[in-house]
Amino acid sequence: MRRYENIFIAHVDLSDDEIGEMIERYRAIITNGKGIVVKVEKWGKRKLAYEIRKQLRGCYILIDFAAPSATVSELERNLRIEDKVLKFMTVMKESRVDLQQLEQEIAAAVIEKETAKEHPPAAQTIPSKATTDRTAVTEAVPEGEPAKTDAQEEGTK
Repeated sequence: MRRYENIFIAHVDLSDDEIGEMIERYRAIITNGKGIVVKVEKWGKRKLAYEIRKQLRGCYILIDFAAPSATVSELERNLRIEDKVLKFMTVMKESRVDLQQLEQEIAAAVIEKETAKEHPPAAQTIPSKATTDRTAVTEAVPEGEPAKTDAQEEGTK
């Protein structure tokens, strides 16, 4: 088995449910072809670099998986047929895959996802006392003399 990344751009007018159905269909193609889906990322709706089929925006989706080459051919055939897919690209990441390492990576991603749900990021951070105590003190310097920085002042004391 080899490891691949597939990125496809779906039509921007699709709902989240329709995009979810597409992802599940492609996930099923990979798993039915004796492949393993490592991760699926929805990158969201973005502006395209150039117009594709009269569309200026698209919904980007990444599928990271390990599978035999026949499975990749079947996945690409289905992506080519699908009218809702504007463009796709499949790239081989690794020519040999260690299944134990792959399972560890999947387990680590699941744990990371669960901890992110339990501990959402703080909305606002409060500056520490060290950052608030750093105030600049300016002194009058006679004309023609260069001003000294705080570090230069401390070095002369």
